[in-house]
Amino acid sequence: MKTNARDARHKAERSLEGKSMNGPENGRAMRRTRRRNGWIAIALALFATAGGEVWATQYAQDRIADSVRRGIGLDSAPQVHVNGFPVSLQLARKKITEADIDAVQVPATVNGRVLIIQDLTVQLHGVHQEQGGRERADEAEATATIAYDDLSAFYGVAVDRGKGDDQVVATARVPLLGKVSASARVGVAGPRAIGVDDVRLSENVPPAARTLLESALERQAPLDNLPEGLAIRSVAVTDHGIVALMSGNDVDLRPRTAQKPGPAPVRENS
Repeated sequence: MKTNARDARHKAERSLEGKSMNGPENGRAMRRTRRRNGWIAIALALFATAGGEVWATQYAQDRIADSVRRGIGLDSAPQVHVNGFPVSLQLARKKITEADIDAVQVPATVNGRVLIIQDLTVQLHGVHQEQGGRERADEAEATATIAYDDLSAFYGVAVDRGKGDDQVVATARVPLLGKVSASARVGVAGPRAIGVDDVRLSENVPPAARTLLESALERQAPLDNLPEGLAIRSVAVTDHGIVALMSGNDVDLRPRTAQKPGPAPVRENS
């Protein structure tokens, strides 16, 4: 009888221990553990997603930058910023919604005298990669700023800002006369070129000096070494230099082959 009583007591104690282990306090601890594990899983998933998005963004920016660098002959890759989220989804769809490009010291021509663009900003819309690694955009807008020092080097005479929004002043040093200046109007000379016309000198300037300035300024300044498909829409004279606004559709980030421009009349700004 005593043995049976002990066995019954031991069974009761084990039963109570089991109830204690599965009681309310242990249940709450298990729920807390599950919640903590759930948050850890979510954090890891977000980290993996963010890391993938960073990689996708950097890849897209590097790809476009390298295409522009090789296309227009830059010494270093331009700055590229890809907009829109998620970039990984844009890559999966094989089209980048929007990308901004900022390049400096861009050679605008490859034949004859080289004209340098101090700052070139381009906004691309709908960028996709074609066979052979060529990058093409559905639409693009660009702003090209040409400093007066670079214009002076291109034309062979000193060029500076004039009095009006489309006026420049050209100055040349003429033997026996010293410095001779002329005012001129700058504008769009073609889809891919800027130029000056309406050159005006004072009446007492000798014909030789007049011929020198007019012949120097009759040369167009082509912007051939820029992405094909861009066309100049307007030109403005600013304190920092000549600013050409460009836009186009179906823009190839590789430039067309530059050709020496012939003389053409300057059109009105559009």
